[in-house]
Amino acid sequence: MSDASLYPGQTLGLPEHGRGSLAGWWPRIGAMVGDWAASMVIAVALFGTGVINGSGWRVFMVLAVYFVQASVLTALTGGSFGQLIVRIGVIRLDGEPLGWWRPFVRTALKCMVIPHIVVGAERRPLTDMMLSTVVVTRRG
Repeated sequence: MSDASLYPGQTLGLPEHGRGSLAGWWPRIGAMVGDWAASMVIAVALFGTGVINGSGWRVFMVLAVYFVQASVLTALTGGSFGQLIVRIGVIRLDGEPLGWWRPFVRTALKCMVIPHIVVGAERRPLTDMMLSTVVVTRRG
């Protein structure tokens, strides 16, 4: 079988389409926009508008809120707020539960940006390759 006949996710044992297939770029981008928007709303509600146009510690509160919501929701449900809305999620390649430490490490690396924008084969960022995880679609 040539590389041209492979579909994204095939070498990981994922189906080509439907539930459990590799999530596309648009749902991932939509999830990130949803996560960031929700985190901004919560941060403004908790800490005031200084999180958007202020200085000092307040400017980091959107990122802090994002870290908490993405880590906790991923540990509990397999996806952050934005991922749940667009119906994608994070799974381990071996099929085991994510546990608690993987979502926190994954989100921390994502907050550092660079490890998450270095993308390898199968549309997997460095963070997912390091943690043996993958983002899949949840809609059937």
